[in-house]
Amino acid sequence: MGLLELDTRKLNRKILNVYWIIVGLAVFIKLVNYYFTDVPLHEYLLYYVAIPSGIGALIVVSAEICMKNIRKHLDLIVVLAGLFIALNFIYSRPDIVILRSALFLPILVSGAYFKPRTIYLSATATMISYSLLTVVQPVLRHDISIIDHFTLMAMLTIAAFAVLGIMERGLELAVNYRQSIENQQELLVKNTLMEKLTKTDSLTGMYNQISFHQFLDELLAHHAKYHFSIQMAIFDLDNFKQVNDTYGHRAGDEVLRTVSELIKKEITPDDFAARYGGEEFIVLFVGKPMKKTVELVETIRKKIEGIPFEVLNGETVTISVGVQEYQANSRKETFFEMADSLLYDAKRNGKNQVKTG
Repeated sequence: MGLLELDTRKLNRKILNVYWIIVGLAVFIKLVNYYFTDVPLHEYLLYYVAIPSGIGALIVVSAEICMKNIRKHLDLIVVLAGLFIALNFIYSRPDIVILRSALFLPILVSGAYFKPRTIYLSATATMISYSLLTVVQPVLRHDISIIDHFTLMAMLTIAAFAVLGIMERGLELAVNYRQSIENQQELLVKNTLMEKLTKTDSLTGMYNQISFHQFLDELLAHHAKYHFSIQMAIFDLDNFKQVNDTYGHRAGDEVLRTVSELIKKEITPDDFAARYGGEEFIVLFVGKPMKKTVELVETIRKKIEGIPFEVLNGETVTISVGVQEYQANSRKETFFEMADSLLYDAKRNGKNQVKTG
């Protein structure tokens, strides 16, 4: 679709609804106008109300049928329907000068489509049709001066250029609006990426150390109100320096990615996992009894132990873990230090094990 991506079908529906309203109002106005004429009632109802209104309704019905059965050039069909309604008004009461302003209807309607071609065709068809109408309608031919006809043509031309100017301004505003939206979306994407970069570890996709401390602060604040259980598990790969020295840092990175994916897969949505640095990971387990948390940690430890890494020529790695439960009113630093102390107990006691406090 074009720049404005108009829903043409909905637009056509709204315009045809306006046409029905115009036809209905015309009937009402003509009925009221009877009290200001000397024409006999039956003649007035037939020639001034029934026939013109019937033709107007027939024009709109024809446009309705076209809208349901024709897919192309619907904008021109709707515009022409407006033109025929205007010509019908003028032909039925050529003595009423104000009715000639109905010729502006198709030109104004054409502007709703934001297509210069439709506006040009509408203005041209309107002026040609009015010229032909003056030939077949005696009142217009004899009682209206050339100057009046020329003035009306000039006004229709001015109206067409005015609609073109409004359309161009509308397109300009649409371009600026779209550019503004695209700039906002681009900025939002950049901000989202920057936020992700500042909160996550680029290698593993886990949250980083900064995010861990922010989350822990918020978690402890909630704990002070609701008193749910929290456990901190610190994971540290055993002999990881040896892995890097023997197989290279790329192999070490692959091991870290695999371990982080396994940890993220095994924990629950309530838990929070982060890469704390180097080969060290931390998980905050929330709302679980200590026994359940230790079972989860043991499952992770055993699964890591059972992975034969291709980048290590089929060798496996192990991990040591310290798990500490949070004690109410403890300081964050104390909570961390106790879990860290348990981790080093696991390291000193042979590695590849889980120590709990």
